[in-house]
Amino acid sequence: MRRRLGGPDRLTPRAARALAHGLLLAEGFETVARGARSGSLYLRAPGGPHQVRIADHARTPKRRRQYPDVVTSLVIAAPLSEAGVRARVAAALRAVAAARPPDQPV
Repeated sequence: MRRRLGGPDRLTPRAARALAHGLLLAEGFETVARGARSGSLYLRAPGGPHQVRIADHARTPKRRRQYPDVVTSLVIAAPLSEAGVRARVAAALRAVAAARPPDQPV
């Protein structure tokens, strides 16, 4: 039997990113772009311009300036438990809510 990288309760980075994608879709986010070379996913929050990025690497300062609609990035490059993925998605949802103007409903 082959041991799972990072321990038996951890998801592979690819599976963890897929779970994060599914959790954000369940919250009403929609996939708006996929990075051609990097495999990054960009999801738009319901009812607003704000986006969440899911990737295996951090954005450069240049990219952060070019794409200000991306409020936060979920960088998942190592094995992570399901609870860890859920915690990161919850933090991303809080970041999107904090970026909304006060008069825009959540």
